[in-house]
Amino acid sequence: MSKFLLFLLLSLYKIKIGSGFNFEIGQRAHEHLAQLIGMPTKIQQLIATYRTNEAFPNNFEPPDRDIFLVFGDAMLKTFPHDLIYYGLEDGTFVGHQMLPKQGMYREPGESGYNVKNGTATTGGMQKHLDSCVDKSGKDIPCIMKSGETYIECIDDCNVVRKCPDEHSQRNCSQITNKSSNEMFDCESNIKWCTSYKIKTLHDNHDNNLGFIPRTAYCVDSSGKPTQSPGENSDLGDNGLGNCYNSDGVTPVHRNISGDYAYCGGGGIICNTTFVGGYQSLNYDPRFRPWYINTKQTQKPNWVDPYLFFYPQQQMGITYSYPIYTPDEKGRNVFTGVLALDFTLQGIASFLTENYKDSDTIVAVVEEAEPNYLIASSTGSTGIKQVIIKNHSQPCPEIDEEDARLLCEAIRIPVAQLSQNPMDIIISQSFEAHKNKNFPENELVPAHVDDLDVIYASQTRIFSTEDGIEWRIIILSPVDSQSSDTIMPGDKEFAFLVTPAVIGFVVCSVLLFLSVKNRKEKEFIGIDQRLTEAFLLSCALFNAASLSMIGPNTNLTCMTRMWMLNFFFVLTLAPLLVKSYHYYVVVGNESATRKRRVVPSVIVAAVVLAGEVILLLIFTFAYPKIEEELFENDESSVTHRDICSSGGLIFIQTFYQVGLILAGCILCEFVLTKFLNAALLSSSTPALFCLTTVINPAFKTRHIRKEYQDNQQLMLAFINIALVRGLTIVVAVGFDLYQGPMRIFNSIGIFWSTTFSSCLFVLPRYLRAQTRRSSSSITQEGETAAREASHVLKRSSRSGLEPIPDEGETWS
Repeated sequence: MSKFLLFLLLSLYKIKIGSGFNFEIGQRAHEHLAQLIGMPTKIQQLIATYRTNEAFPNNFEPPDRDIFLVFGDAMLKTFPHDLIYYGLEDGTFVGHQMLPKQGMYREPGESGYNVKNGTATTGGMQKHLDSCVDKSGKDIPCIMKSGETYIECIDDCNVVRKCPDEHSQRNCSQITNKSSNEMFDCESNIKWCTSYKIKTLHDNHDNNLGFIPRTAYCVDSSGKPTQSPGENSDLGDNGLGNCYNSDGVTPVHRNISGDYAYCGGGGIICNTTFVGGYQSLNYDPRFRPWYINTKQTQKPNWVDPYLFFYPQQQMGITYSYPIYTPDEKGRNVFTGVLALDFTLQGIASFLTENYKDSDTIVAVVEEAEPNYLIASSTGSTGIKQVIIKNHSQPCPEIDEEDARLLCEAIRIPVAQLSQNPMDIIISQSFEAHKNKNFPENELVPAHVDDLDVIYASQTRIFSTEDGIEWRIIILSPVDSQSSDTIMPGDKEFAFLVTPAVIGFVVCSVLLFLSVKNRKEKEFIGIDQRLTEAFLLSCALFNAASLSMIGPNTNLTCMTRMWMLNFFFVLTLAPLLVKSYHYYVVVGNESATRKRRVVPSVIVAAVVLAGEVILLLIFTFAYPKIEEELFENDESSVTHRDICSSGGLIFIQTFYQVGLILAGCILCEFVLTKFLNAALLSSSTPALFCLTTVINPAFKTRHIRKEYQDNQQLMLAFINIALVRGLTIVVAVGFDLYQGPMRIFNSIGIFWSTTFSSCLFVLPRYLRAQTRRSSSSITQEGETAAREASHVLKRSSRSGLEPIPDEGETWS
């Protein structure tokens, strides 16, 4: 017993055993991501400044190709990114990519020129028609395929109009003060753009259309195109090797002559335009998302993730920066776009490198619906390659060119991540935060059944002025507290089960004794059926306390809520009916013959119906009462899985305490009427119950014998009220884990039921036993007297005197 009390006392204190959650991780992840995302702004501003300072002598026109490739190589070595490039309004494209390392270039001009019998009918376009190669480096005509797009100029792409952005469309003529700063700002913010249409080639087109290819180049260690043996910087063990075509076998050897724009214009002919060029694609920067969006907004921006041409059908994001050239009228004419690419895999690599030696998982998700995954430290990019005509089928392992025609990349919302258990945790965590409207500085649990680990998660918003709206998810493993459950095999298991079993046995035995002695006069006239119903309810209430064993799930929590509250009220119901009977029949003797007593079943049904209604309301209003939460202190974070009562505990307490007070009030009226002196002059129920608790025996010492059952009824109410009140005080006043609290409840159920049951049965059973013993002695004496009288009568008839026993004398 002493060990049990010691355990119960120790259970009052929560022992913190959790591991800490580093809230600074979210801040550091935010800072790292801001540094990564902020780098393109600095790079693009630097390049734009170089251009303004005439570091590019031809103002980004084709002759500056090699200068930009060398400059881009240096920039990407210093500030690691995937691809840096620019596109111009005349269709020029120049770019440098790091993985795989290669240069890219497209001559200016418009694709979609007519081709007839292998000859370009548009003047000056034959050189472009003849500039494509296949995988092995063989010359092939640059012919467009159905579904491909091209540019069709409006006014030969030479006439400029106001750009479509908000500032350029403003009507400055409405400003009255022409010399004001407002007028100056209005005019200086107007941008001017050339106009063209983006068209698509359809199957029913009468003629073949040619395109101007974007060519991929081998580059040397400085980034300059090369096809010389041993100079290709993306091949060989030492970082240098030979330049091969796409088949990986045929060496590149291209020295096409022509008056290409790269040569300097003005009809200058050179044979170096395609040196090192090994791949040809129909690509025009002007119909790419990064270019279109920047032209529309006329401001730096991040384009939402889209499908890249390089690497093979990977998703990525682009930071775009508009560039301008003043014309002879001093107008800011939109010239093109500087851009820098991240593949989503690149962002995932960044996260992986920063958190590869940590248990922490960091993921980045788009804020906008449907919340696509950007990247995570698990390496997932949130994209998958699928067959174009059937997204349920993954793309097979085939050549890049074939895959480009057969497959496409699609993005995966974070809610659908399932590639590995870590992705599932990310998905669950995000959905949990989303359901809670992304609470600030609140930890939310996440776990997977296959992993015996609980993760605490936190989210932080990440946004930039350039259009990024992402959310960072941070997850760290924490320890889980087991003191909120009692499972078979736990040392606390016996402390919960023992009172429940003993209480069930005691109440069952008392019920048996009551039924067996139902016809004894000590048991007659006390609403015996109600007493037996109370005893049965007490036994069931003790059995119901076994529902507190097991884990905390929605099902078990709901089961406990129903069983414990329903059987508590079921136990009170017979007592309330008994007290009501005394109030109506005994407490009002003058009206006994006139007043009809409401049937017991109706009174009990009303009491139980109130409880069932409360339980039903809560069941449908709050179907999920399992709650996972975290407890934080300066040193640790502990995960808890509890049964949450929400507002039910207050409503239930109010209803159940009200039933107990109703019983006390009914008992007060009866006892006050039939005691020699009033118990109390005050009719306050709470004061009455408190006074009776102090000395119930003294207050009821004069009660008449036929009403002593009401005295026991009152004591039963007081006993239940004390236990219930103590339980409420402990639950509200002490910050207990639910496991020790359930042991406390089990003991309370045991005591309140067994003590109250004993009040109704044991005194009567003992009096019945005493009466039987006294009756037996009396019967034995009467039998002996009759036998003696019979002997005397026989002796007198025979004339003989009876012979006394030894030591006896006759008078």
